[in-house]
Amino acid sequence: MSKPLEHYLCGKFISEGNWSHMRRSMPVHELILMLEGEMYIAEEEEKYIVRAHDLLFLKAGQTHYGYRISDRPVSFYWIHYGATPGLFCDFPTHSTIQVPSMANQLFKQLLHVSSFSSEEADAAALLLFKEIERNLRTDYRPHNAVVDHICKWVDIHLHLNITVSEIAENFNFNKDYISKMVKREKGIGLKAYILTERMRRAKQLLLNTNASVKEISAQCGFADYKLFLRTFKQHEGSTPTEYRNHLYSTQLNLF
Repeated sequence: MSKPLEHYLCGKFISEGNWSHMRRSMPVHELILMLEGEMYIAEEEEKYIVRAHDLLFLKAGQTHYGYRISDRPVSFYWIHYGATPGLFCDFPTHSTIQVPSMANQLFKQLLHVSSFSSEEADAAALLLFKEIERNLRTDYRPHNAVVDHICKWVDIHLHLNITVSEIAENFNFNKDYISKMVKREKGIGLKAYILTERMRRAKQLLLNTNASVKEISAQCGFADYKLFLRTFKQHEGSTPTEYRNHLYSTQLNLF
């Protein structure tokens, strides 16, 4: 084939339970990214249990089939594709992706553009496989990358009443795990990080804008104005108004 990677079909499979994968052999490869539940699938004689955040590469020409019923809800992304010989050929058949959030987003993008044109679908599929290739490298450090992504998301949504549970759900992580992951990189848990960033933004707005304290409270994600006042004083040792006025009462020495 002339293209490094060619998309044929893709989709998102959802089952409420009592399901097993059909038996078949295809002339193209298939990649599965598991989202929920457990899938019991075999390729030839090798059996696998595929769980959330697992990847499964099924090779062209091989027979694969469900060897046991999945009695609970199951969902996964899938893509049928062809690849240039030697390209994306050294992936393990079954593995766990280290940073599932980015792969999930790229799969969503692939599903979106696949209805537009084959060229866009091929390009989106190539981006997806490049991301997976990075994740499966032995020297890949996932926590730096994913924590940076989480922190950027927090910064963008800081004006909203975001919670650790909401962020964990958005990035497909357990809330305790995602908080520990942030603490490993930032020295504080996710809840404390959000509060620290809210206070940092509040101080910037107090010093650099004429917005009222109530407006700043809302811009920093506090629906409760009185809670903002209490939190700011606990965190900074002064009220927002005192903090702002202190700047203007401080003598500036210019050289």
